[in-house]
Amino acid sequence: MKTHLSLSRSTLLNISKVYLIPLLMLISSINLFALSDLEVTGNITELGADYLVVEGYTIYVDGSTEFRGPSNTTVTFSFFQLNDLVQVQADMRNDGTYLATRVKSEDNSGGNENEVELTGYVTEVGTNSFVINGTTFFVDANTEYRGRHGSAFSFEQIQVGLLLEVKAYAQTNGDLLAVRVKTEDDENNHHQGELELTGLIESLTANSLTVAQKVFFVDAQTVVLDDNRMPISFSDLNVGDRVEVKGFRQPDSSYLAVRIKIEDMPGSEIEFTAQIESIVGTDITINGIVFLTDSNTVFLDDNRMPVTIASLAVGMWVEVKGFKRQDGSYYASRIQIEDFVRTEIELKGNITELTASYLVVNGITFSVDSTTIVLDHLNNPISYSSLQVGQLVEVKGNKTGTTTARASRIKLEGNEDIEIFGRITAINSNSIELNGLVVYVDSNTVYLNHANMPITFGDLSVNQFVEVKMIRNVDSTLLGLRIKIEDGMNFSKINGVSGTVTGSSIQLPTGTYAINNQTAVIDLNYNIISASQLTSGQQVKVWAVVDPSSNKTALQIQSLVSSPTGVDESPAVVNEFALEQNYPNPFNPSTSISFTLTANQFVTLKVFNALGEEVSTLVNGNLNQGIHSVSFNANGLSSGFYIYRLESGNQVQVRKMMLLK
Repeated sequence: MKTHLSLSRSTLLNISKVYLIPLLMLISSINLFALSDLEVTGNITELGADYLVVEGYTIYVDGSTEFRGPSNTTVTFSFFQLNDLVQVQADMRNDGTYLATRVKSEDNSGGNENEVELTGYVTEVGTNSFVINGTTFFVDANTEYRGRHGSAFSFEQIQVGLLLEVKAYAQTNGDLLAVRVKTEDDENNHHQGELELTGLIESLTANSLTVAQKVFFVDAQTVVLDDNRMPISFSDLNVGDRVEVKGFRQPDSSYLAVRIKIEDMPGSEIEFTAQIESIVGTDITINGIVFLTDSNTVFLDDNRMPVTIASLAVGMWVEVKGFKRQDGSYYASRIQIEDFVRTEIELKGNITELTASYLVVNGITFSVDSTTIVLDHLNNPISYSSLQVGQLVEVKGNKTGTTTARASRIKLEGNEDIEIFGRITAINSNSIELNGLVVYVDSNTVYLNHANMPITFGDLSVNQFVEVKMIRNVDSTLLGLRIKIEDGMNFSKINGVSGTVTGSSIQLPTGTYAINNQTAVIDLNYNIISASQLTSGQQVKVWAVVDPSSNKTALQIQSLVSSPTGVDESPAVVNEFALEQNYPNPFNPSTSISFTLTANQFVTLKVFNALGEEVSTLVNGNLNQGIHSVSFNANGLSSGFYIYRLESGNQVQVRKMMLLK
């Protein structure tokens, strides 16, 4: 039976000191009855990491203690602060100390039918008020502020985008006066139907955005923040921005965004160990890839001690970590010198060549055998034969040569994004047909009308013009992620990775498209380029038409990679060992290459094609100090970009040039 102590504090203390502890020592051996329970109500006068003091009693807490907040809500121990009014129930332990079974917050106000409690994101801040979910809360000198985990907090710290728990009371004039404002952790704010995604904005309308194939609608209460958590307008967002979106499922199953925050762009991660092939200013070529570096790049020696880029040299083995940017360039976040040749390799990239015994990713040929593990983007085992050229994969293995390795694991990365336009020619029970393609649907497929309002699969009809976003499944079928009714002509826009590319066609996830003299080919910056500059494994956007016989012809092809044409890569210092940009550039068929030597020395100047194959040796011998110029004639060579390399001792510089016939 519990004994509820309601005596005065002094009386209780006397009982504890004079009777309770000696008595406990006596009855612990005979177990006649239990005097082990305590129930006390009062303000917290001392608060520690695992205890609180109420009415003079030191009461400990542990993982078994139940904590209750206002309205009997479940809270953590960190919720409570000094001077809080609480009711504590505790059991006495064998050592005479108390262990709380329950700590419950008591409302000093005594209850109020006009009480309001609300948790949400701040959308507006005034001089003495703030707005959450369209509701304005006023503050005064008596408003209590609580920070996370007992930290200091004040009205001046309230800002747009902050998650708050507010307790307020309605005043006679209708205003809501906040009596307590408490900061909340986003990760602890879980609601039924909550969805949180981070990814690239795939499309934007006046009242919605699509991220990771999920449509989020916005309203006047949606908070939009930049990467510094500063408020911005929804109209400031752009397709391609990386954002974190928090939203909630509405009764019609659509999602409403409550907060959108721009995130830094990570790019496509890459990590491997290889030799440094060239160092040009702050650009370092490793394993055929030119990595850009800056003041944020970390350079380490083989003991993991900080060094500078000056410590690096051509031929060194290094471990490089970085990522591929949206413009196609590579950035190195860390380069570490290796004191031995490591064979481990791990990288991400598109499959550019695929056979029964090997695949090529980022210029590395990976052999495969029966021990190679192949996984889909959900880490489910799949067969090697299900892989296709153009797919983005993560490959782990061991190097067997400079450009060869054995693959131990291949994992599909689920970023293939295909977008087409066309008229629906047939509707089946679980698919639609357009542009000669069958697009399957499932329970996750989103359907929208012209106004971006949710509809159902049953609202689709033959001859409707639609925009379809989809992905390719492992079995090569196409799965529709979003189908939106549009008005327009019968053309397609495909955003995907190219497969086989020839002068007359380009292979895409939706089929092979003809290239003719009417096809416009442009780079990322909308410069006109030649179709011969397109390669397999490139991310491209293609606008195409489909005739009644399902023949596909590309109207425009945009390579999502910057063209090297006309790029000035002159070294920063020209009074030292220096290789100049060729002139003219682009050229046909000849161009002039100049370089500067600071001493009499032996030098080589060679030209390589895009595959790294040597096509010409322009200089191979001793030259005097000074400025030199040589001519390069490209007769017999095909259009495209070439690399020329000047080397003397441990000094190496590399430039690119474009042959355009």
